[in-house]
Amino acid sequence: MVEYSGDTAKNGTDQIDVKKFSELGNIVTAISRPIPWTQKIERPQGEGVIAINYYSHTLSHEVSNDRLAMIAKGMDHIFHRSLIPYVSALHDLLSGDYSPHVNSFLEIYGIQRDVDVEFETLRKVYRDRIDRLNRQRRKSYA
Repeated sequence: MVEYSGDTAKNGTDQIDVKKFSELGNIVTAISRPIPWTQKIERPQGEGVIAINYYSHTLSHEVSNDRLAMIAKGMDHIFHRSLIPYVSALHDLLSGDYSPHVNSFLEIYGIQRDVDVEFETLRKVYRDRIDRLNRQRRKSYA
C-alpha cells in the first residue's frame, strides 16, 4: 500500500492505482490480455483484498484467475526488495541484532507487527539473505 500510495475506498476496500509504466504496471501488462469490448468492472470484496486500478485508454484488460498468483509474487518481491536494503544498510552501519531495524521498517511503512505480517517471517527473509551472502563468500574464498 505504501509503495504505491494506496488508500481505502468508500466501500472499505484497500486500493492502489498502478501506472502503466511502473514495475507493477509492467507485471499487469505482461500477464493480462486485452478485451476488445467494454464490460462491467467487478470490484473485489472481502477482508485482505487489494484492488489494483490499472488504466489504459485504448482497451480494457483482463487478468485470469490462474495468473493472479503472479501479481502476488511480484508484489512480494517488491516488498522484499524494499525491506532488505533498508535493514541491510542499518545492520551494516550499526551491526548487532537486526530486529530493531526490521521494527523500524515496519513503523515507516505503517505495517502492524504480527497483525499484517509475522515478525519472524521478516526476520527470516533477512536471515536468509545473510546466509546466502555467507555461502557466496565461502565459495569465492575456497
